[in-house]
Amino acid sequence: MSARALFDSVALTGVLEVPKLFNVEGWVAIVTGGGTGLGLVTATALAENGARVYITGRRAEPLETAVNEYKSLKRGKGEILSVQADVSTKEGIQKFVEGVKSKEKWINVLINNHGVSMPCADINGCEQTAEGLSKQMFEGENFETWIDTYRINTASYHFTSFAFLPLLAAAKTVGNYPEPGNIVNLASMSGITKTSQKGQFNYNAGKAATISLSHMQATEFARRGLGIRVNVVCPGYFPSGMTVINAEDNQGTDAQFAEFKNKWGIPFGRPGNAVDYAQCIFGLITNQYVTGAEFVIDGGWLLQSAF
Repeated sequence: MSARALFDSVALTGVLEVPKLFNVEGWVAIVTGGGTGLGLVTATALAENGARVYITGRRAEPLETAVNEYKSLKRGKGEILSVQADVSTKEGIQKFVEGVKSKEKWINVLINNHGVSMPCADINGCEQTAEGLSKQMFEGENFETWIDTYRINTASYHFTSFAFLPLLAAAKTVGNYPEPGNIVNLASMSGITKTSQKGQFNYNAGKAATISLSHMQATEFARRGLGIRVNVVCPGYFPSGMTVINAEDNQGTDAQFAEFKNKWGIPFGRPGNAVDYAQCIFGLITNQYVTGAEFVIDGGWLLQSAF
């Protein structure tokens, strides 16, 4: 088929219209940690575009608030449902899977979004000598903090992904969708940067592990012909429980632009917002030709940090 004939055949079907390019209507989606922050942004965006979204978390209150607030909006064809579970444990993951399986025969996308930022020692807050750094970083931290960070931010993604694998595969075999469900893991620009960002070695190392895990998942699933795509998102500074940015601090004034550019190191002079993030997620989950990709969405922070 010639390039012109291909163009004409595609144009006539209308598949290049934006609503069809990113269509998730009728999808079943999972968003862990979906009661707050970027997880809630993701769940809301999916529901507003017709998906049935299951969110989970350790605490019931944020989940109930998210569900009730979305119901009060009365817009979109989808819905948000909650299953309280702690996905940082195998028992919690099993509870979540069983809760979804009791209502659904397949899922179209699993978004591993839950995460934690543990305390860390400030590498700049001590005498910058071998002795000073040794004392600060050795005595100021403990193994338990590192282990908990890795357990929640990385290991739980591994177990959650494999626990949901049959339901992901069933999207094609049972749901008759063109492809099985796909996975998006949430990492961070902190998993890519070469700096510890003032000493958060535990968080940055854990996010780097999450990126590596995502690459391995994508590779192993492709090798076995499962068709289950895996991609990883690496956000920069977005308002969340981990990054406290007030709405009034992001009104686009010259002073605020300079603040974010100089103090936060963001060349675009602002933090990310819900639209930025939703556009990223929809591109990854609907593009059937992308797997094993790292999607950095940081307003140029990594570029700036390399200067």
